[in-house]
Amino acid sequence: MEWDESATLLLEKVPPFVQKKVRDKVELLAREQGKELITEAEVIAAREAFAGNQNKLPQIETKNAENSKLSVLKKYQKYFDAQGNPVLYQVKSCRGAEVNCPFLIKDSEVLSGKLREKLKELHFTDRLIDKIEGRILPHHTMKLAVSGCPNSCSLPQIKDFGVHAVEPVFVDTESECIECMKCVKACREDAITVKDAQVSIDKEKCVHCGICARVCPVGTIKASEVKYRVMIGGKVGRHPKFAIELFSQADESTVLKALEVCAEMILSSKEEHRFRTLVEQQGIEEIKSKI
Repeated sequence: MEWDESATLLLEKVPPFVQKKVRDKVELLAREQGKELITEAEVIAAREAFAGNQNKLPQIETKNAENSKLSVLKKYQKYFDAQGNPVLYQVKSCRGAEVNCPFLIKDSEVLSGKLREKLKELHFTDRLIDKIEGRILPHHTMKLAVSGCPNSCSLPQIKDFGVHAVEPVFVDTESECIECMKCVKACREDAITVKDAQVSIDKEKCVHCGICARVCPVGTIKASEVKYRVMIGGKVGRHPKFAIELFSQADESTVLKALEVCAEMILSSKEEHRFRTLVEQQGIEEIKSKI
C-alpha cells in the first residue's frame, strides 16, 4: 500500500523499532475502509481509532519524539521502551539462571530489576534529558551490569556501575577435614591448601565464588551470606579503564544506595564528563562516605 509524503513524515517520527507495527496497524484500518493510499488523515484516524484499545498505537507525536535531543538515540531500539518512551540507562544481566550455569550464586535478574526500579524512582531519564544541552549521545546514557557470580559474563568491570554476586567462605574448625582434596581441585585460584587435615584459604587469591564450600562433603569449608561486589567507573573507547572497586562485599540495600549516589553524581554534575572522570574527581572514599 502506498503512503504519501505527509504520512511518511509522520511515520518517521515513530521510534524505528515500532515503525513496522505502526505501519501494519494504519494499513489494516485503511484497508477496512477501502482506502488504497495512506495520507496524513489515515495516520491520524488510525491513531484515534486505536487510542482506547489495549494494543493502542504508540503516540506518533509526543514531546520526546519531537525533541531533537533524542535524534541520535532514535536509531537504536535499546534506548526506548515498548511504548516508545526514552530510557537513558541500560542494565545488562548474565544468563546464569536461564542456562543453569554451574557457577551461579544468585539470579542476576532479581537485582537488575531493582536497579531499574531505583532509576525510575529517581526519574533518571527525565532529569538527564533536562540536564544535557544539545543532542544526547550513547555515551551520555548510564550503563550497568549485574552478574550472578565472579565469572562476570555480563562484563560489569567495564560499566559505569557493575555488580557481581559473591559467596564468601570460611573454614569451620569444628568440622574435621577428611583430606579428600575436592576443594583444592575445585579452586581455580589455587587459594586453598590442605596439610595434616588443616585447611587454609588465601584471602588475597580467593574471589569468593563459593565452589569449594559446595564440594566439601563434611562442611569444613562453609559459605557465608551472599553479598555483592560493587564496581564503578568502568569504560571502553579510546582509553578503556576497568571499573574501580567500591565495595568488595555489600548487601542489596547498600548496592541500591550506591546506585542512588552514583546516579545523583551524574545528574548534579555541572559539566558533561564521563562518569569515570567524576569518580576520579571525587575519589572512592568520598563516594563511600555518602552511602
